Amino acid sequence: MSKERSGKLSQRKKKRMPVIAINGIVILIPAAYFLNQWAMSGVFDSKFYLLQAVELTVGFINLSLMVMNIADGKKIASWKKVTA
Repeated sequence: MSKERSGKLSQRKKKRMPVIAINGIVILIPAAYFLNQWAMSGVFDSKFYLLQAVELTVGFINLSLMVMNIADGKKIASWKKVTA
């Protein structure tokens, strides 16, 4: 749908999506893997809690970016209904 859009809202959404994907692939997935391994081994040291804090922070950032994309998508959809 966004290929045919070129407005400011669509551009903002397009800029956010790579950040969301990179955060998920580079940080969140490996962090979840290591935290799972350490938790199953019973290793709850400072590295565990530091990585958990990083994961929670990046997860919050991703969630915030996704909420912004949803809000912009609703604005685009409502604008499309008004002009149609």
